[in-house]
Amino acid sequence: MNSTRLRLRRLWPILGVAVCLLALARGAGASDGADYARLLERVAPAIVNVKVVLKTEIDFGGSMQDQESTLEARGALVDPRGLVLVWNSQISAGRLLEAARQMGAAEGFQIKITPTDFRVSVAGRPKEYRAFLAGSDSDLDLAFLQIEDEIEAPLPAIDFDEARPARLGETVVGVSRLLPTFDRAAFFEAGRVAGEVRKPRRAWVLDISPALLGLPVFNLRGEPVGVVATILSSVGEGAMPGAGMMGMFLGGEGRDIGPLGVFLVPADRVRGALTQARKRALELLAERAASPEPAPAATAEPSPPRR
Repeated sequence: MNSTRLRLRRLWPILGVAVCLLALARGAGASDGADYARLLERVAPAIVNVKVVLKTEIDFGGSMQDQESTLEARGALVDPRGLVLVWNSQISAGRLLEAARQMGAAEGFQIKITPTDFRVSVAGRPKEYRAFLAGSDSDLDLAFLQIEDEIEAPLPAIDFDEARPARLGETVVGVSRLLPTFDRAAFFEAGRVAGEVRKPRRAWVLDISPALLGLPVFNLRGEPVGVVATILSSVGEGAMPGAGMMGMFLGGEGRDIGPLGVFLVPADRVRGALTQARKRALELLAERAASPEPAPAATAEPSPPRR
């Protein structure tokens, strides 16, 4: 009996430590949950759905085909006056063709994608806003749309002036929306900054899916740390041509497919493109307001790639 009591006395400190660790773990989980909830509430109003009408022309070695289709894309408001950040490769075939050429799969094949109409749906606003292409950055694979309709009140927007550098191992969160069939419900996706690349340019490896392409990513304080985008590399050997690259563009998994990779582009790099796009958008708004007839939806020339 005495020996049993002695063993129990020795176990009490261990049990006490275990209980404390369990309480701390539960507290950390609750804290993380609260952080995610606050971030979703803060960021979701700036995440919009964009309906894009695309004209696609395909040349299979002299056999021409063209079609018109409608794409439901996701974007992020980055200015209260209606500037929207989107993934450029949804509305342009440039990066897809260049990657195909590097993989030896583009001989005799040409494709041209022209957006002819943009409509932006903002949560809590009853109308769809007309928009136009204000600029694109082929190097970052990002584009900027500008809402053209009158805006009743300033729109919720992500402020890249609040951006902070990402840190290796840091938990980061992206916010997106479902399709209209599921109420365009906002949701978050969390991951970690899992590595860093320096060539062909500096970017972070993300433990996160490509579903967030073109959208900002945040730390748990809600500060933007960058944007998920593709990087095209001409360094080294690409993979054999096949379905892998197309699978990535259609939402497949994988961080890199041949010469094409999905990475977190640092916020300071995005901020420069945003500054140029904001200036160009204001110029185009003034031009379109003075024009007797509305210009086509795609009026901005894409910026040349920077090496």
